[in-house]
Amino acid sequence: APGIIWQPRPDVTLMTFPGVPAEVKQMWREVAVPYLKQAGWVQKTVLRRMLKFWGISESALAEKVSSYFNLQNPTVAPYANLGEVKLRIAALADSEAIACSMIEPIETQLREIGGEDCYGADDDSLATVVGELLLKTGGTLSVAESCTGGGLGAMITGVSGSSSYFMGGITSYDNAVKVGLLGVNSKDLETDGAVSSVVAEQMAVGVRDRLKTDWGLSITGIAGPSGGTDEKPVGLVYIGLAGKDSVTAFEHRFGAARGRDWVRHLSACSALDHLRRALIKITL
Repeated sequence: APGIIWQPRPDVTLMTFPGVPAEVKQMWREVAVPYLKQAGWVQKTVLRRMLKFWGISESALAEKVSSYFNLQNPTVAPYANLGEVKLRIAALADSEAIACSMIEPIETQLREIGGEDCYGADDDSLATVVGELLLKTGGTLSVAESCTGGGLGAMITGVSGSSSYFMGGITSYDNAVKVGLLGVNSKDLETDGAVSSVVAEQMAVGVRDRLKTDWGLSITGIAGPSGGTDEKPVGLVYIGLAGKDSVTAFEHRFGAARGRDWVRHLSACSALDHLRRALIKITL
């Protein structure tokens, strides 16, 4: 679709662009920005850095960094979306280099306050950060999924180069698959149920051993909207993490209010976050 820059009368310039994001972004970079600079309308540069956090609520993070919200330049503002919390740092300056120098000390301070909850910035995702840590430590990973149905594996393989550290996964939706392929104890399934810490641990160990990886990551839970009980409500999820000589399970209660896809998304992201934190301890 065409874009147009035109002047219907002196001192009035209109710029119109197509609505397709890829097209408007390219036209803006290649046509609009040079035009605005040549016209002398670009006097300042705005630079933004988006810090990303997982494992902390927006309100809890805001309380920790509330004093930064009063800054005038750079400014700091909180955002939250799909379980992730973000802090946007923006600086207005005469050049990108100056703006960057204004952002850097604030970014350093906010990262220190956030600690391990701050997992990256800008284009980083939990999957890319975990991939970098696995490459750094020389580790390999396999996954066993129930309620996420392959969503965790999709996040991991969405990263270019993930074949260097990701060996594969088993979608063990049925209990027979948990027992037959992952070696989950059938008596534990009868006693504790598929959605339990003991089963999550056995799934993680099973996929780690069968795919011969350094790390095994598992998810079992109730994504809903049906299947929940008073004892085990919709949104209850257990994540198992098995290393070379250890295995741990984590319980999460995501609730049912936001639906099935919400539970599945938070489950996959939280699984990556648990692995990220374990990998960080190795690199320290």
